Amino acid sequence: MTRWTAERETPGKRTYLVALTVDCVGNGLWTPVALIFFTRGQHLPLAHVGAALTVGGLLGLLAGPVNGLLVDRWGPANGAALSYAVRTGVFALFPLVSATWQVGVLAVVAAASDRLFWTASTPLLARLVPAGDLIGVLSTASVLKVSGWAVGGAVGATAGGLLIGSSTGLHLVAYANGLTYAAAMGLVLTVRRHVRPVPGAEPSADGREWRWRDLRDDPGFLRLCLLTLLLAFVSDCLTAMLPVVAIVVLGQPSWVPGVVIAVACVAMAVARRPAVAYARRVPAPRALRLAAGFFTLAVLVMAPAGWAGPATTAVVLCAALVGTLGDALFAPVVTTTANAAAPPGLAGRYNATFQTSFGVAGAIAPAAGTALLAHGNAALWLGLAVVCAGTALSVGFLTRPTRPVSPGHPPGREGPRRVVVGGISGAGKTTLAGALAGALDLRHIEMDALYHGPGWTRRAEFADDVERATRAPAWICDAQYHWVVGDLLGERADTFVWLDLPRRTVMRRVLRRSVVRAATGRELWHGNRETWRSMLRDPHHPLRWAWSQHATRRAETAAYLALHPGLSVVHLTSAGQARRWLRSIPRRTAPPDPSPPSAGGITMQDRRREAAPPGEPLLEIHGGNRLSGSVRTSGFKHSLVTTVAAAATASAPVRVANCPDIVETEVLGEIFRAAGAHAHYDGPAETFTVDASAWERTELPAELVGRIHGSLYLLPALVSRGGAARLAASGGCTIGEGPRGRPVEHLLDVMERFGVTTRLTADGSVDLTAERLKPCTIDMLDYTRNKALMSGPCYSGAVKTALLMGAVTHGTTTLHHPYLKPDVTDMVTVLRELGADIEFAGPETWVVHGRGPEALNRAAEVTLIPDLIEVVTWICAGVLLADEPLTVTGPGIDRAVHALAPEFDLLDRMGVRVDVAADEVTVHPMEKPLRPVEFTAMSRGVFSDSQPFFALLAAYAEGPTYIREAVWEHRFGFAPELAALGMRTAVDGTILRVDGPCPPYLPGTDLYATDLRAAAVLLLSALAVPGRTTLRNHHHLARGYRDLVADLVKTGADIRHTTAPEARAELPAA
Repeated sequence: MTRWTAERETPGKRTYLVALTVDCVGNGLWTPVALIFFTRGQHLPLAHVGAALTVGGLLGLLAGPVNGLLVDRWGPANGAALSYAVRTGVFALFPLVSATWQVGVLAVVAAASDRLFWTASTPLLARLVPAGDLIGVLSTASVLKVSGWAVGGAVGATAGGLLIGSSTGLHLVAYANGLTYAAAMGLVLTVRRHVRPVPGAEPSADGREWRWRDLRDDPGFLRLCLLTLLLAFVSDCLTAMLPVVAIVVLGQPSWVPGVVIAVACVAMAVARRPAVAYARRVPAPRALRLAAGFFTLAVLVMAPAGWAGPATTAVVLCAALVGTLGDALFAPVVTTTANAAAPPGLAGRYNATFQTSFGVAGAIAPAAGTALLAHGNAALWLGLAVVCAGTALSVGFLTRPTRPVSPGHPPGREGPRRVVVGGISGAGKTTLAGALAGALDLRHIEMDALYHGPGWTRRAEFADDVERATRAPAWICDAQYHWVVGDLLGERADTFVWLDLPRRTVMRRVLRRSVVRAATGRELWHGNRETWRSMLRDPHHPLRWAWSQHATRRAETAAYLALHPGLSVVHLTSAGQARRWLRSIPRRTAPPDPSPPSAGGITMQDRRREAAPPGEPLLEIHGGNRLSGSVRTSGFKHSLVTTVAAAATASAPVRVANCPDIVETEVLGEIFRAAGAHAHYDGPAETFTVDASAWERTELPAELVGRIHGSLYLLPALVSRGGAARLAASGGCTIGEGPRGRPVEHLLDVMERFGVTTRLTADGSVDLTAERLKPCTIDMLDYTRNKALMSGPCYSGAVKTALLMGAVTHGTTTLHHPYLKPDVTDMVTVLRELGADIEFAGPETWVVHGRGPEALNRAAEVTLIPDLIEVVTWICAGVLLADEPLTVTGPGIDRAVHALAPEFDLLDRMGVRVDVAADEVTVHPMEKPLRPVEFTAMSRGVFSDSQPFFALLAAYAEGPTYIREAVWEHRFGFAPELAALGMRTAVDGTILRVDGPCPPYLPGTDLYATDLRAAAVLLLSALAVPGRTTLRNHHHLARGYRDLVADLVKTGADIRHTTAPEARAELPAA
């Protein structure tokens, strides 16, 4: 059975939903009273007030662009709070109005602020809850909205009837509504600290900021807005017209509409859970098609209602119920889809556009419904049925995402380096070439500037200048003057960008350009200017040339490309397509150096450019084979390290079952034995038994400590045993800061809080002394880089050290906001079995009642969960490389799946199918392109170790994926290597962008692994590429996998161990 995670309680979610309910109760309270308030309370003409409120509501829609910008610039929580603040002020002013124009002004402000709230609502929820929970929370919000409106409406209608002659009473209703907004504002303000930050809006390839007209370049989103408009129109017509038809046309009793509303509310609440379960299980288009089907059925049921006789009431209720099912599916699914379509930093502006669809539908539904009803009951419902059926048939087209422009057969591992841009005069060749030059860091050769001398004469040096300029290894120019330079550009270029725009677009552009140049008299080249006279009389003026030669130039370009089949061709046939393609090109910037300089002063990047030394071990990978079968995972590496570190503080044996046979196990055993303690690994049984009772040494062998990072967690055991200790520099992957690539200072700072005196030497060694350990209280957020996300490189290690120190210290130690991943919770379990008293005082507080190391004297046994990152590795392999479902097994794999909940949510969003049983996970191969996503790898979310595998999956998605790294600073060392295989990657600080679909495809590449997970993801990437690829530095794999290469070979991969030959060509620079 496919696993779908239930909604989880997250900080701020419930508070926001309460605020939304309070808001909707206030809305419902005001709606029935509004007209009574202004006519009876303020003594204004009814017709004038109605017109003012209608016009004000429509004008409020125009605030969409401003609202979207406010949400993106200030954040959705601040946007929602501002909306409530404005509406609180509006309702405080309503009792003071004395003229219709004042009502209109306040109505515009209220409507604009209301649109601001709904613009901020979905982005705010998206930052409060995991992505997999968003659709469920949106569904819950829909139920609460309807319930709030119903409760408020009932109270408001009763109040309106009772207070119809009392101005004071009506004023109290207005003030009460204002107070509901003030209360909601206070609740939203408390939510702000729980909101996750997201990357800002990315500028376009030519460096400019995003503009509203750039929405034209995302036709997929605009189609989704059109779909929303059509289905929202039908839904609003059902809501508005059903009560009218029931009473006026069908002659039903006045109580029927009330019962219909009540039944709809109950049906919405009942249908929420199954609707969400269905929407999670199927693609969005299928769910929306079903929603359109429900709407169609509802309106068809109403069409013959006039002939139903005694069953008319039942028919109306049936239509309301079926329509409610459509609403239960439609709103959450389309809102989640629209939210996922928004690029980083543009959620507010995209949602403002999306919400306009609902606003327009709500504005036109009553007028269109009454116009259709004027032609009869059947005309109304059959007309709506036609809209529904047409929409249902068009769902596939209307929900198709915008696809990035494919550049044809890509030019090579470094991308286009010698580019010619062709097209008719006025198409925008020079502008596009300049923007592309900035994006790819190419020299722009402006052909017009080289060609034209004074008086529009041809420069004698033109041909020689072009010949010299195009000798360079990287350049871009526009295709012109071939009668002078001949075939020079075609012979030297590697890419041809054909700007093949329609004649009407070209003429509009060239006319605008010529008028501006003539009006301003701007100098072009060598004193030349365009004039009004030349525009009117010169037969070769670009304006005339573009019109007369458009078809000829198109035919010439096609013939030119046929003569140069080796050129990579990018054929752009519209201005929007050109803009989308330009923005899809990653800027050519040097990625951050994935490692600090080594002792010899040679950086990792420098070493990549050198040939592999003769005899260096290599993996030779022959890709293209498909995988199948079953694999068994080993135990979790990180839990092994923390478990053994806990055992080192005790004086009793600890038996670790499901222990992986990796370098960490070997080195930790050697460290124990070097210290005089007992350690034994039983390979066939996969058990590791350690006993630190006879531990003697407080200084460990440097050659052992330097091989693994986990040796750092032996510091609490060392200092508790001897009061003084020394530890050499630890090892591990160079993915961070510090003398050996990872920080150490945070561990020492934690120990200092317990009374330890520490000293970090220049070579990375640590000296410790402690006369007496003392307990303390620590807020572990002090060791996070981002407190809002509770994430950073020091967080995990600081919590582990604090737990160990608390266990060996006499007294009560309190830890607030601890790290909650399995490697820490498993450490707590072991310490408790050994005799430590650790209390969970709350969801974010742990209390350690320390009784010293002498209290840790009970034997313990623990079974490690399957290695979480190994599970992610095999899921990635099964999706991309298998030709049939791949089974992943291991003792306690259901616990691993639970621990990987954020990863499984992400897989769900991407469209990966994974079936989970009690003892195995079945991964289904990819059957269709994956969906692009945006996520942050952080300490309390997707593992930083997992994100390289999602980067590889993103290459098979239809659109750009954005990965933000919130743990380590330098974690994208694998990105240039993936680009070498043909993937389109771009690194901007802590954000990695992967443009898909563009999977690895270039064989014959030599790859270099910078760390453990880079080695694994590069190995899988190479297996996806038919042909031979080699991988250097693959020794990292032994520190995290039992034998990944052997397991891959067993499932069908072709991987061979070899060595670098004596003479090897130098690798090209990355």
